[in-house]
Amino acid sequence: MRFLKNNIFVTAPSDSINNEGDKLRLENAIKKFDTLGIKVILGKTVNIKNVYSNDEYKRKALEVEGALLDDNIDTVIAANGGDTEINIIKYIDFDRLKSKINKEKIFQGFSDNSILTFLLTTLSDWKTFYAPCFPTFGYDNWDKTIMDNLELLKGNIIEQKSQDFFETNSFKKIKGKELYGYNLDTPSKIFELTGKDNFIIRGTLLGGCLDVLKQIVNSKYDKIREYNNKHTKIIWFIENCAMNIYELKTTLEDMDKNDWFKNVSCFMIGRGKVTLNQQFLNKQNILLLNILAKYNVPIIINCDFGHVRPFNTLITGANVILNYENFKYTLRYEDIV
Repeated sequence: MRFLKNNIFVTAPSDSINNEGDKLRLENAIKKFDTLGIKVILGKTVNIKNVYSNDEYKRKALEVEGALLDDNIDTVIAANGGDTEINIIKYIDFDRLKSKINKEKIFQGFSDNSILTFLLTTLSDWKTFYAPCFPTFGYDNWDKTIMDNLELLKGNIIEQKSQDFFETNSFKKIKGKELYGYNLDTPSKIFELTGKDNFIIRGTLLGGCLDVLKQIVNSKYDKIREYNNKHTKIIWFIENCAMNIYELKTTLEDMDKNDWFKNVSCFMIGRGKVTLNQQFLNKQNILLLNILAKYNVPIIINCDFGHVRPFNTLITGANVILNYENFKYTLRYEDIV
């Protein structure tokens, strides 16, 4: 894997940068990396006006594929999320990317970028970073998980920990506080749903945002059965950003019957915007038990990733040691090269 040394290419396979707060954070992130001696290269898609046409989807696909194949680029990070990335994948040559496996590099993003973080792993055998989009580096104040993200981008194998607080009331859309950073204002309550206590599990990380991954299930891009043949212990990390209970139920049932969870060794459930509502979170936990308990593996709730900050860096396709003890967990990668 080619780690971050000299430069970052920012591209927009999903939405471009389209609000003032993200523009401020983008500019500030470029300045921060400049002080670190790392050049930020902006793709042409980053600042375009989204019109959601086939020409635009092809343009986005060619830009991100070109950046991934460019030997002069260290790291590729998505500019933003959205809900249209599924439309670019028909223009991406995943076989060509697979053939360049010895020159693979990091692609990082989350939310709608789950489409690429997931498919680059399952179709092209790349490791990808499920972690915040590039403007997050533009905060003036970095929490521990943002600092951890940078260390992992550089190839440093560090131990990540679940955090003591999470963000309920974000500053990012408040005028004058766009660059402040995460507002970690709520005590975290991480726990295991089935009553399991302390455990250590080794497995391969796989997952992303269910709101968009549901579009891959049972499509021509669904190669999970083949992936399961090569990876017998999978730690599934999943989050529900905005689906209602019925949508979530349908999504999990579709994944279940299409063997997505056949080789699961643990479920890590992140935080979505809908789960900030305690009543909804309770319903979601009951649903998770009803569908996933049959696998008789741990189900860890309220993990630090997803649409609610903070955000551990989850390397899709990487082997990790997950240690759960006293309502906390640690993550340490065994090999991320």
